[in-house]
Amino acid sequence: MLDYHTLLARLGEGSAHPGGFQATQQLIEQIGFPRGTKILEAGCGTGRTACYLASLGCNVTAIDRNRHMIHKAIQRASMSRIPVRIVQADVTSLPFSDETFDSVFTESVTAFTQGSAAIREYWRVLKPAGVLYDRELAFAQKLTTQQKKKLQSYYGLHHMRTVQEWMKLLSQSRFHHYSASPFQPLNQPTSDNDPLRIVDHELFSKPDAIAMMMTNERLMDSFSNVMGSIVITAWKE
Repeated sequence: MLDYHTLLARLGEGSAHPGGFQATQQLIEQIGFPRGTKILEAGCGTGRTACYLASLGCNVTAIDRNRHMIHKAIQRASMSRIPVRIVQADVTSLPFSDETFDSVFTESVTAFTQGSAAIREYWRVLKPAGVLYDRELAFAQKLTTQQKKKLQSYYGLHHMRTVQEWMKLLSQSRFHHYSASPFQPLNQPTSDNDPLRIVDHELFSKPDAIAMMMTNERLMDSFSNVMGSIVITAWKE
């Protein structure tokens, strides 16, 4: 059965998170990772961000739990001729030793997990003084039970948190120094040129896939007034 993440993988979508790839580039530019920075991209999808970080001289390990995403990420890295270590793994149980990475970079992934388990793993694999950057799905207000059910059943979201609820989750973690950017309403770019996007075109002949795409558009439209994102920055002291 086709689920949301497999649909994205087969569409070759490289930046389905709020703000798209343009927002990713802007955030990475603001951070200014030095060359050689050892980065874990948690939830790499089709590998677009991982390849971009590697092209800037970072030492990148990228993980995703969806095998279709991993397949597309490997294809992208091969076409890019950029060295990226790509591993199929779950962010709530990372197959890496303690204190392995200088930074963890993730976008719209933690909301699809139990949250606390993922944040515990981010903290564990970071080196002392390492930094977590998490552009995360957030909501301007608490949702009704019915609204939550709609989003959960389609996207597989575990949590639909407000900014305050994300901060509460961080306060219960081992990160003692953290902050969040102001809430940004959902704003997907109208055009995005991704020359290495690999689309499984047979999807467009499948009624279930077409129906899922249309459902996604309806949900994005109906929740556009309350759905958005924040960037969480957390330091391991």
